[in-house]
Amino acid sequence: MSRTEVVLIYETAAESAALETARESLRQMGISFREEDLPSAMGLGALRQLLERIGSSVCVWAAGRSAYLLPLVVASGSLAYPLIITPCPSETFPASALEPLLDLLRGYPVAFTRPWDAQGAILLAVHALAARHPSYADLLSAFLQKRAMQLSS
Repeated sequence: MSRTEVVLIYETAAESAALETARESLRQMGISFREEDLPSAMGLGALRQLLERIGSSVCVWAAGRSAYLLPLVVASGSLAYPLIITPCPSETFPASALEPLLDLLRGYPVAFTRPWDAQGAILLAVHALAARHPSYADLLSAFLQKRAMQLSS
């Protein structure tokens, strides 16, 4: 499990901050991850390079202002695993602007969480990894047991 299995994708500081619980959960499980900080204006060449860097990793995308790229990414067919999207509406990119972009993704291999639910996104990501490598199921089970014990105390 030495290679990067999960990629966290975001554009703005708020989107990055939304993934903090994801980072912490991945660290607790011992799962390697890396981050892709998207430029505010991304051309097709840069998008192609992003897709190459992602490879077969499971991707969690904090989608606020960066959501305009999602239809291009999923339509490219380059992702080996479902893309997990955490909607991150904001004052500058409200839910009313985000929803039509997310509606374009219906029928593609994507999974959505509730807005700002990075924890749910990581649980989905590790489930996807467990389908690839059974050892991830053990990591997930141990994490959930520890979390249940913390919640009950």
